[in-house]
Amino acid sequence: MKRSVSLCMLVIAVCFSAGCTTFKKDAANQTPTPEVIRIGGGDTALTEVIAPVKETFEDENPSLRLVTVQSKPGTELADLDSGSLDAVVSTLDLQTFLERAAANETALDGDEFREVPVGTNETVVFLNQGVKIKKLTRKQLKAIFTGKITNWKKVGGPNRHIVVVWSPAADGENELFIRKVLEGEQVVSRFLPVASVEEMRAKVLETPGAVGIGPSALVSRGVRVPGTGSLTVVASVMLITKGEPSPKVQKLLDLLKDVAFLR
Repeated sequence: MKRSVSLCMLVIAVCFSAGCTTFKKDAANQTPTPEVIRIGGGDTALTEVIAPVKETFEDENPSLRLVTVQSKPGTELADLDSGSLDAVVSTLDLQTFLERAAANETALDGDEFREVPVGTNETVVFLNQGVKIKKLTRKQLKAIFTGKITNWKKVGGPNRHIVVVWSPAADGENELFIRKVLEGEQVVSRFLPVASVEEMRAKVLETPGAVGIGPSALVSRGVRVPGTGSLTVVASVMLITKGEPSPKVQKLLDLLKDVAFLR
């Protein structure tokens, strides 16, 4: 009887040992959870600069995962300051962000932040394919986007109502367009709102008479981009961090510099 019990205990011990060994092997073979890098900012800058390198960055750095966060205008530096974001990318510079933070009654020390250019964004006009116009002047664009002209026939196009598609999330790009093209006037109040520049392109494609603005990176087959003569709306895309970039953010910066060099 005692011998049977001893034999049984031996079998249990062997099985337990084998199970532990298997568990250790499985644990050793498990891929560690990637560390997340959170990059906030305006929709345009994220689309123009971060989205194209996301896959390459994660392939080259399997221990890191790049997550983009569309920031609420005016909160970017506060989110950096709190550690909610690792970096911010935008067509707006650090001084503009500090002014926005002050307007929101958020006191921040500008000396605590660093900014570095990581690319450029060119804003272009997107037209629905049915709007067969080859060129638009600054004066015409201003009249269209402010609602002073509401039919394409007024600028040599078809007899069709103009539908302005606008993405409030692209605040940096919008601000530059309003300042440089609309000369400070606000965009027409009755616009078709979209949540992102990607959605803007889709809406322009599917909506007769539609017009919108977005980064040149989104130009694709099916989208009509009229000439604008010597008018260009180009801005540097800045990456902002609190203090010097962390090692993981520096890896992203290095990749962005390589991409800019290849261009």
